[in-house]
Amino acid sequence: MENNPRKAAGRPRSEEAREAILLAALAILVREGYENLSIEGVAREAGTGKSTIYRWWGGRGDLAVDAFFATIDETPDLPETGSAEEDFRTQINGMARDLRGPPGRAFAALLMGGRESPTVSAAVRKRWLDPRRDWARMRMARAAEAGELLPGVEPRAALALLYSPLYSPLLFGNTIPPAQDLSACFDLAARTIFRREKA
Repeated sequence: MENNPRKAAGRPRSEEAREAILLAALAILVREGYENLSIEGVAREAGTGKSTIYRWWGGRGDLAVDAFFATIDETPDLPETGSAEEDFRTQINGMARDLRGPPGRAFAALLMGGRESPTVSAAVRKRWLDPRRDWARMRMARAAEAGELLPGVEPRAALALLYSPLYSPLLFGNTIPPAQDLSACFDLAARTIFRREKA
């Protein structure tokens, strides 16, 4: 039976087109924000037709979310070293690495986009925020039960203190702090939250 070269050649072109669309969407998201992301603009930047984009995505919200997650490992880092302080340090440093540079700007754009798009808001919560937040709450509760927290530490306030240096800059249009600065913030927060030795 004779091979069909047209069929065989079609798949790589489709993958290349899909990748070009994701890269174009990410570039616009980083450069201009979610409010200026349009299917027409992405098609123009990717050098493809709108119908090609709609073949894979239902609209700009779906495309924006997939463009962001194409740049990072979606699987959350949920460390278990036996020390709550070290687990939080490892997770926060890993998230910072994921969100430095263009991915962080894209993430901030998605957070802003979530204010006008329930689809974007739900996707960011489900695919990024919820798995990491659920782990953090569970890990902090276990730390409290194990006597790893200083007296009087309220777990929700402790979580806000630990994660603020990571998320707050993005919400105000800035970038993730350099590793040294983030480590200094974490060390300061950790001294007010964790016992250095278990009770």
